[in-house]
Amino acid sequence: MGKTRYNVFDKSLTSREIVDLLGRKRMTKRSKLLGYYYTQTTVEFKGVQVKLFFCKSSKKGNWNGMMTTNTELTFEQAYKIYSTRWSVEVFFKESKQHLGLGKCQSQDFDAQIAATTLCMLQYNLLSVVKRFNDYETLGELFRASQKDTLKLTVAEQIWLIITEIISELSEIFNTDTEILIEKLVSDNERLIKLININNLMQAG
Repeated sequence: MGKTRYNVFDKSLTSREIVDLLGRKRMTKRSKLLGYYYTQTTVEFKGVQVKLFFCKSSKKGNWNGMMTTNTELTFEQAYKIYSTRWSVEVFFKESKQHLGLGKCQSQDFDAQIAATTLCMLQYNLLSVVKRFNDYETLGELFRASQKDTLKLTVAEQIWLIITEIISELSEIFNTDTEILIEKLVSDNERLIKLININNLMQAG
């Protein structure tokens, strides 16, 4: 909704001027699916045909704009795509700010993938907690969780996930957790080594 000008109706107009003109032409509609008022038109921007969507949540609300080079999209389709892309941007911002996304200093590719995956898992879990609790923002929830959370290495985080899964499996199969762990790792040297490291860390 800035001062950028678009060529439409044989004129050079800003977003605000386009919205006002579309309003006078009675081209404003309401999406029952999304509950938004919207209007749309195809314009020319720097020699390219683009489609502009303008929407607001109430009659007295402020207009927000979206632009796409896909002139075949409906308002509902464009809004769905934009919402998905915006949620991705929010994930990157919140995760970098509160969960240390991108701060893994390992030069091993698999370690980088593991660190990113664990960060995404943590983000999703905290998002679910936010949905069922009274936290207004994810940032508030992250800060609250950090007070009671130790900084764990990638190996420690993976081990916590493994032990949690094994604990759940032991309940399903009605067996002792330690016996199940022993059966799972008895022939796996890597898991035995990981268990020994974890035990040493807990003892030290």
